[in-house]
Amino acid sequence: MAQILVIDDSFLARHSHGNILREMGHEASEAANGQEGLELMGRQNFDLILVDLMMPEMDGISFLKTLREQRINIPAIVLSADIQESKHQECFSLGARAFLEKPVKKMKLVEVIDKILGA
Repeated sequence: MAQILVIDDSFLARHSHGNILREMGHEASEAANGQEGLELMGRQNFDLILVDLMMPEMDGISFLKTLREQRINIPAIVLSADIQESKHQECFSLGARAFLEKPVKKMKLVEVIDKILGA
C-alpha cells in the first residue's frame, strides 16, 4: 500500500482519482492546488503524486519546479487536458514520470501507477 497525494483544483477529479487509488488498496490524500500539496508534504510522507497543471495559487508546473529546486524525488504523474507536446516535454524535463490526458481512463491510471510503484 502506497501513500499517494492527489493535487487538483477540481473536487470531482480529486474525489474520483482518490476513489480509484483506494480501490487499488492505497491511501489517498487530497490538495486543491500546489501550495496545499506542499503543505501536506511537510506533514506526511508520500510515495507518489498525481498533479493537475491548471490550478489557482500554484499550478502544476510551479509545483514540479519547486520539487526539483528542493530536491524532492517523489515520482509525479501529471494529469491534464493540455495536449501540447511542448507542455508534455516541459513536465518531463521537470521530473514528471508520466503525463496522462484528462479525462483519465481508470485502467490507464491503474497501469501507470502500478508500473511506477513497481507492482
